[in-house]
Amino acid sequence: MNRFPLLRNKTMKNFKQLNGTLMSAAVALAVVFGSQNASAGSYASEVRLPVLHSKGYVYTAQLPALGAPREGQIIKSVSWNWNVQGWPRGLRVNLCQTPTRCIDVSRVRLGSSRVFNNQLASGPFYYELQLSPDGPAPAAAQIGRITVSW
Repeated sequence: MNRFPLLRNKTMKNFKQLNGTLMSAAVALAVVFGSQNASAGSYASEVRLPVLHSKGYVYTAQLPALGAPREGQIIKSVSWNWNVQGWPRGLRVNLCQTPTRCIDVSRVRLGSSRVFNNQLASGPFYYELQLSPDGPAPAAAQIGRITVSW
């Protein structure tokens, strides 16, 4: 026979409440940590690159962020593919996310890099193209592509 039936009922009630709270916390943590993995992804974008007429002038071509990531997503990898007709002597091509965050892809038409890692994936990208004063003009640029993974 239980000498303290009221204490036992109260203890069981507290245990059930604590157990429910712990289960809710465990589910919340699983959702938070699971959503970080589930939110990994990528987007691909392309732009028609401009025809380059003026030597020394910097042409830009914005890459639209189609299917863009949510705010706070961090870049894991960026790959690109660009082309111009021929390969004009002295052609300079940069892939940029900001004016101070660019990589020279002049001699790498197809590649990937981790240079942009740990930057926000929602930031826009663009190509910069410039003909050398010594190179031929005009130069017919074609398509520039990018894939951003987060």
